[in-house]
Amino acid sequence: MLGVSRDEENKDALIAQLREDVARLKTENELLRERLDLLLRKLFGSSSEKLDAAQLELLLEGDEAKKPDAADCDEDAPAADLGKPRKKRERSRPKLPEDIEVAERVIDPEEVVADPQGWRQLGEEVSERLAFEPSRYWLERTIRRTWVKRSDPDRAPVTAPLPPCLLEGSLLSPSLAAGMITAKFCDHLPFYRQEWILETRHGIGISRQNMYHWAGVCADRLEPLWKLQAAELRSQDWLGADETPIEYLCPGHGSTKRGYFWTYAHPQAGVLYDWHTGRAHQCLDSVLADPESGTPWQGTLLTDGYSAYETWARRRGGVRLAACWAHVRRKFHEASEHHPHAALPVLGLINGLFAIEQRLRNQRAGPGDRLAVRRAESLPIVNSIKEHLIDLKHCLPKSTLGRARDYTLGLWSRLLVFLEEGAIPIDNNLTENAIRPTKLGAKNWLFIGGADTGWRSAILYTMVENIRRAGGDPFRYLKDVFTCLPAMTNQDDLRPLLPLNWLAEQRSQRAQSA
Repeated sequence: MLGVSRDEENKDALIAQLREDVARLKTENELLRERLDLLLRKLFGSSSEKLDAAQLELLLEGDEAKKPDAADCDEDAPAADLGKPRKKRERSRPKLPEDIEVAERVIDPEEVVADPQGWRQLGEEVSERLAFEPSRYWLERTIRRTWVKRSDPDRAPVTAPLPPCLLEGSLLSPSLAAGMITAKFCDHLPFYRQEWILETRHGIGISRQNMYHWAGVCADRLEPLWKLQAAELRSQDWLGADETPIEYLCPGHGSTKRGYFWTYAHPQAGVLYDWHTGRAHQCLDSVLADPESGTPWQGTLLTDGYSAYETWARRRGGVRLAACWAHVRRKFHEASEHHPHAALPVLGLINGLFAIEQRLRNQRAGPGDRLAVRRAESLPIVNSIKEHLIDLKHCLPKSTLGRARDYTLGLWSRLLVFLEEGAIPIDNNLTENAIRPTKLGAKNWLFIGGADTGWRSAILYTMVENIRRAGGDPFRYLKDVFTCLPAMTNQDDLRPLLPLNWLAEQRSQRAQSA
């Protein structure tokens, strides 16, 4: 009997162990399915994070919001509503500048051409088409003649000095440099494609190696402006910061290595790119510390949850960290696929916060007005979000919902900063949008030529992106700057050549001449 009892006990223990294993494996399987689904959606799905209001309504109302059976439908309902065609979107007319060059061609009937005196014109019909010619290249040949004085033939001959240029002894002109840099860093056209276009369409042979060298010369010329742009950002009370990985070539390594573009942005001061081969917190010092005194910048830094920002702020002092609500929304959007009943209510509340911010932007509200509205309308919503997060304490920590909850609660004090400082935006989209051009370009040029090339690329991206984001023409800006810089000295004030300052002056001149 004792043997039977022990066998039964062993059998019960085995069954209990198997049940525990099955429950554990089911949980792991569920988590793996969530991760796989999230990966597939990131690779192939839509990037939209908007919450469908009908989906939320269906969730909150439960069975009452389910679609009625066919027998319960209203027979008198108009059938046209079911198959109602969509309203066609009206095509927008092309917009042309008022001062566009016009080439007119007059066509008359053959009988009128044969006997123009026998006909009298009653009117005319006009049709317009937009014509195009490929880019035009020409040589700017500077001839400096040598002279000798007639009355003093023994005097040394005189020759006019060569005007300052970007690179002596080369074909590089301000317009060629501006076109090359704009094509690469604004239009995302790699140098090897520019090389092919020059050869096949214009019969001009300029190797990509020459273009790399010229781009480095241009970056070196623009470096003082990059430093001034960094000083402009350090003068602000708050900044947005983010970083993104970019591959670069490393000779002897056998493959590419990973570097990072660090991006800083402010609505009035513009954007700035910095390059580092690492992602440590010390990388922030190259922009956020005064290069002469080493004094770190002080203010509010709006970032994501990357720990390097917290480490830097703690060691430098005087910096308050604010977190981005768009990152929170993104994580709950990812969790809504597998945990809709828990994630969708939080998403709805977060979207309410963004709706308030959108209304404030439309009203062009100042920091004081934004702060008042946020405390009156956004604060109750934030408190409701906190209550929902507390109710989710039993969710699996490794699930998408658990990760979203832990991420939000871990940054909770930073997420509340926008309720205390009216100038701070609710999200860091301004900085993230500045990163997009580098990622679009990377799809074409794939990697950067080297660690030094990354630094020069950061300088060129800074100049081009500031003009582009402000609605200006990077080519005109770079052509003007490359014309002015060679003739300027260290004592000259370079601030008028900063992208936003230059663009403001151009618009002021156009307004005065209009």
